[in-house]
Amino acid sequence: MPKRVSRDYRKTTPAKFLSFCQKVKRCLTDNPNYPDSVWGGNVAVRQQLFEKVDAIAVSYGLASNGDRILIRERDRLMQEIMTLLDEVAPLLESASVRNPDALLTTGFTISQERRAHSRTPKLPLTSPTDFTVVNSGDPRRAIGSATAMPGALNNEIQLNRKDPSLEEDWFHKAIFPDARNMVMDNLEPGNTFFRMRHHGQDGPGPWSAVMSATIS
Repeated sequence: MPKRVSRDYRKTTPAKFLSFCQKVKRCLTDNPNYPDSVWGGNVAVRQQLFEKVDAIAVSYGLASNGDRILIRERDRLMQEIMTLLDEVAPLLESASVRNPDALLTTGFTISQERRAHSRTPKLPLTSPTDFTVVNSGDPRRAIGSATAMPGALNNEIQLNRKDPSLEEDWFHKAIFPDARNMVMDNLEPGNTFFRMRHHGQDGPGPWSAVMSATIS
């Protein structure tokens, strides 16, 4: 039965959330199961998570006096960190396919899926057939779209500014909860290749066909 990263960090108190985040940061720092080579183009995501964890440690202490403005700032940071955790979790799962026990070293709560017996088989995730990307008209922004897939928990887009036939030239851009509206900011101007796939309880599905768009 596959191991999965639990998203229970979305249902906890600020104090427990801070403790959890600091544990994740400690566990992912110099973790031999997840070296920089595993993170690839997502090293910046990990670094951003670490910086936000340091920031919320300060914000949590300041908000302890009950000041409403400081509490709102703390809660805003919590939401930003949750978004980053939602992005990091599937990356860790994908990197742990061959060694699922490595997830136990990440600091996340790890659950083991129990498959219920059912007469109706679960349909596997398929490749998105109508994935499109358009220039939004705003500088360095594009919008991806595809039909929502039953059983998909989120959706991943990767970018390539070199040779789309070379796997090593692809890098992770972001995870999106809604496949119908995937807004990508801070893109490099020029021609860019895109591909997407759905993620479900059993992991990611196959990639879509490669799309391209010119970023202004």
